[in-house]
Amino acid sequence: MTKPTHDILLAENYTNNDGEEKTHFTNIGSAWQKDTGTVSCEIRTGLAVSGRFVITPVREK
Repeated sequence: MTKPTHDILLAENYTNNDGEEKTHFTNIGSAWQKDTGTVSCEIRTGLAVSGRFVITPVREK
């Protein structure tokens, strides 16, 4: 399988100690951009997720 082109991140809002609303992102899977323009997604096994998620290009580490 080829390397993923995108990360799938679960976005969870929270309020910090200063009262600012922030967002915490947790990586929950990977996605692959196909030559046809479609995107194939895979969520990690065993996760039950709901809510808002974002798909972002993989960042170089």
